[in-house]
Amino acid sequence: MVPLMNKIFCNLYLKFIFIVYLLSFNSFSQANDINDFQIEGIGIGESFLTFFTKKQIKNFINYDELPSDMKYRISEFDENQYNMETYTAVQIYHKPNDDKHTIHGVRGAKSCSSEKECETLYKNIKNDLLEVFHTGIEETHSPQDDPSGSSKTTYYEIELDNGNINIAYNNWSENVQWYDNVSVEVSTKDVDKWIRNNYGLGWN
Repeated sequence: MVPLMNKIFCNLYLKFIFIVYLLSFNSFSQANDINDFQIEGIGIGESFLTFFTKKQIKNFINYDELPSDMKYRISEFDENQYNMETYTAVQIYHKPNDDKHTIHGVRGAKSCSSEKECETLYKNIKNDLLEVFHTGIEETHSPQDDPSGSSKTTYYEIELDNGNINIAYNNWSENVQWYDNVSVEVSTKDVDKWIRNNYGLGWN
C-alpha cells in the first residue's frame, strides 16, 4: 500500500503520534471531515482503481455470499497483496455497479499474538482518539459470525460531520477460524447505516 505517513504534516503534536500511525489525516483543523482520513494511504472518495486494476479487484476476497442487499461490496486484501505499513488486512466498501469504484469506507485490521496485546492496542488507540475528539460511544456484543455466542466484539465509535470512525477489538472464540484482531474503520454515514441495518436487510 501507499505508505501511511506520507500525507501527514510535520507540525502534528507529539502526543498524537500513535493515532497518526493508524489514521492519517491532513490537519487537525479538518478532523471532522471523514474525507480527510486515510488508512494505509487510502481514503474515502478516492477510486479503488487508483490502487489496483479491475482484474485485481475482481479477484480479491469479497463477502457477496453472505446475506446483504448488495448495496455495497466489501473487498478484502492482505499484506501479501499490498505494501502495508501497519495493518494485516484491509477491507474496502464500494458499490458493485459503480464503474469508477468509488471508495465509501476503509477498514484496517491488525492481528494480535495474544489477548493482552489486543486489549492494550485497543485501549491505546481509543485513548489517543479521545485526545482529539473527546467523546464517543462504546459497546460490547456477540458477533453473528459465531453462532455459539462465545466471541465478543468491543467497539468504540466516534461520529463526525459526514461519517464515522470505529475502533473494534474482535475476541474470537475457538468455535471460529479467525484470529483475534483490532481494527480501525472510517466510513460514510450511509455505509454505517447500511451495516447497522443488517447490511441492508433490516431486522425481523
